[in-house]
Amino acid sequence: MGQKGEEPPGPRFKRFAIGILVAVAVLLTCGSWRIEVGRRGFVVGRPAPRTYVALRPMTYIDEESTAALRDIAASRVMGVYVRDGLIVVDEKATERLRDEIRQTISPIERRISPGDVLVSDGEVITPADADLLIKQGYLSPDFPWRRLLLTALVVALWGYWQFHFTAAEGSKLALKEESYLLALVIVGWALQFFAGGLKYEATPFGSLPVAGWSFLTLPAGMAYHLVTSAGVMGLLIVMSLESLELMVALLVLAVIGFLGYTLLRWNTDTRFKLWKGLFASGLVGVLMWSLAAWSLQRQIMLQEVLVLVAFGAAFSALAVLLLPVWEELFGILSPIRLMDLSSPAYPLLRRLEVEAPGTYHHSLIVGTLAEGAANKLGLNGLLVRVGAYYHDIGKLRRPHFFVENQLQGSNVHDDFSPTLSALSIIAHVREGLEVAREYHLPSRICDFITEHQGTGCLTYFHQKAQSMGEDLPKEQFCYPGPLPSSKETALVMLADSTEAAVRALDISGKEVAHLEEVVSQVVESKVREGQLKRVDFTLRELEIVKEAFVAVLRSMYHTRQVKAIEEEKPLLALASPERAI
Repeated sequence: MGQKGEEPPGPRFKRFAIGILVAVAVLLTCGSWRIEVGRRGFVVGRPAPRTYVALRPMTYIDEESTAALRDIAASRVMGVYVRDGLIVVDEKATERLRDEIRQTISPIERRISPGDVLVSDGEVITPADADLLIKQGYLSPDFPWRRLLLTALVVALWGYWQFHFTAAEGSKLALKEESYLLALVIVGWALQFFAGGLKYEATPFGSLPVAGWSFLTLPAGMAYHLVTSAGVMGLLIVMSLESLELMVALLVLAVIGFLGYTLLRWNTDTRFKLWKGLFASGLVGVLMWSLAAWSLQRQIMLQEVLVLVAFGAAFSALAVLLLPVWEELFGILSPIRLMDLSSPAYPLLRRLEVEAPGTYHHSLIVGTLAEGAANKLGLNGLLVRVGAYYHDIGKLRRPHFFVENQLQGSNVHDDFSPTLSALSIIAHVREGLEVAREYHLPSRICDFITEHQGTGCLTYFHQKAQSMGEDLPKEQFCYPGPLPSSKETALVMLADSTEAAVRALDISGKEVAHLEEVVSQVVESKVREGQLKRVDFTLRELEIVKEAFVAVLRSMYHTRQVKAIEEEKPLLALASPERAI
């Protein structure tokens, strides 16, 4: 992400995004509070709507019983009598003595264990009961204004940090990509809210779909940061800050983030693998939840564990089902989508193979060349290969206008003027973009179509025009651009030109020895023409590209040194390893 020519969003969008995040967080906080009040809430002076039990072990001072016991002890002092002419009761001395007796009574400590009944169903809740219930994590019916203000402040600061983080990492994201990140955060929080509403302990499992979408479509560092930091914010918004379950949920979220990165960053090229990786993360999350509950001396019910496993399976399936929606709305590319596009059975590739077989074969070779170099550079090789497959689809409009699709000795340009020939060939970039839109190809693939020629010129037709006495500017025979804006599209440009140059040779054992020279000339000419000035290739990287191209070309155009078979040798000798070719 972040490698297109589209301008990044301005401060207005960032302020809008932070405002949206704060508004969503406030709404979810209010919603979760209402759910929690219904689930764990109470009202002082009214009968308890349910039986409240202790959630964790605790030792506390029973203020009510202590006060009652002290009053009983103090009441035994009938009065302090003094004799000053008359025998009378000294009220001040009496009260002072009663206070001293009260202080001799030690506070009554009570110890409760998880499962102990605190307030029975229908029992009137006293202020002391309410204080104990709040300490145990049950919610007061009072509206949490302070929590709401704290949530709004923290989310605003967190949103500001997200934009600062992407800028600090040098990620210049386009508006659609920033919108995609914003949508991921909001949907992730909503899924956590939904999961927590169904079952409080299942709240962190709402992050499973976001983990799947992020690790498949975002750079690794950005995805991990989004899953963990946005997930933590979601838990703080949805769950009670005093609840012990919050700590357990944070542990489960950390497991989902780590395993999501480990299981989904590589070899997730099918929908089943995506579901399997997310479900495995969910299973480990359930295991960590069980261990945490056991360490807190909480009784673990098998039914509860199975419900959490079901949540993991359901949210993993949701990630698979909604992935195409994200791809369509925001033009993102997952490995699964790329694998679909690279299939020979894909309608557009199938059409290219049938209607322009030469271009199809050329595109396959370009894809192999570019992918090998991309893998050497640590880029997305699959994206580069798929981009190469579709970079020349504009030639479908007039396949026979291009040499790779022409029959031996047949060239339509022999009957055209140089200007008309140049216009028809240059048009394949614009027409390729039209075909791509017709088949709804992702915008990232369209970049390969528009950028693979850069601003290169058709020198042959320009020189032909000059030889015919036409004094035309060279720019009339050049592609309009744009220049490659990413290393991926630049690799396809280099591979495209390299394949064309090598194809123009009469490949034999002698020419194979000169492949390095041909590749070097192509790369150096692109650098000299300024075609790579928008891409930050280093000299070392260009050398790696050359080496990768030569390695692939050698494997394609190698020659066999076949030895003559001696007639007197028995046939079995030909099968020996020494005679293998």
